[in-house]
Amino acid sequence: MMKLGEAANRLSRLDVLAPDGVEWALAVANRNFIIHQYDQINRELTWLTLSVDLPGWRASLAPLVEDARTVLRSDTN
Repeated sequence: MMKLGEAANRLSRLDVLAPDGVEWALAVANRNFIIHQYDQINRELTWLTLSVDLPGWRASLAPLVEDARTVLRSDTN
C-alpha cells in the first residue's frame, strides 16, 4: 500500500489521469497514514482495503501498466 501510494503521488504530479475506479488522492492519503501514523493502523480495515478495493484497482490500472511497458520497451530499442 505504501508503494502504491508513492506511485500514485508521482503519477498525479505528472498529470497522469487516474482510470475509472481509481483515486490517486486516496492512495496517497493511505500511504501517508501508514507511514506517519503506523501505530494507529487498523489491521482489519487495512485487510479489507487490500482484499476488496485493490483487486478492482488492479483491473482498472492494467491498461495504464501495459501502456507504460510498451513505452519502456520502445525506449530500450
